[in-house]
Amino acid sequence: LAGLVSITAGCASVKHWEAIVIGGIGGFVYCGASMLAQKLKIDDVVDAFAVHGACGLWGVIALGFFGDPVVGGNGLFHTGKGDQLGAQIVAVIIIALWVSGISVAIFLPLKLVGFLRLSDDFQDKGADVMEHSPSKAYKDKNTA
Repeated sequence: LAGLVSITAGCASVKHWEAIVIGGIGGFVYCGASMLAQKLKIDDVVDAFAVHGACGLWGVIALGFFGDPVVGGNGLFHTGKGDQLGAQIVAVIIIALWVSGISVAIFLPLKLVGFLRLSDDFQDKGADVMEHSPSKAYKDKNTA
């Protein structure tokens, strides 16, 4: 999944072998971002940031390196010019600012009114059992 996310931004503007390289590097980006999130004790059980955030960021920047002029790119490795790379870096900064602003606008009010987290009891029993499952889907450890 990390490789697919990494190549999404530039899929129409890179050669086939470059897509493989970008996706492969994306795998390492994912591993590094996932390990960093764990080390920083960030609660991301499905590694959404590592896959979509970090690999997406890499994919946008990778287009500045690998973009092929024959198919609409202008990458540093093909042209020797850094203008596309610069544009991609500016795009990453704008995207990060936009996402941060929207996230604060949505999640801060939810946190302030107490809707962002489930209660401790809910978390202990599990949201799946409490909300989404028929009562017979799981054996109760007291009745087994």
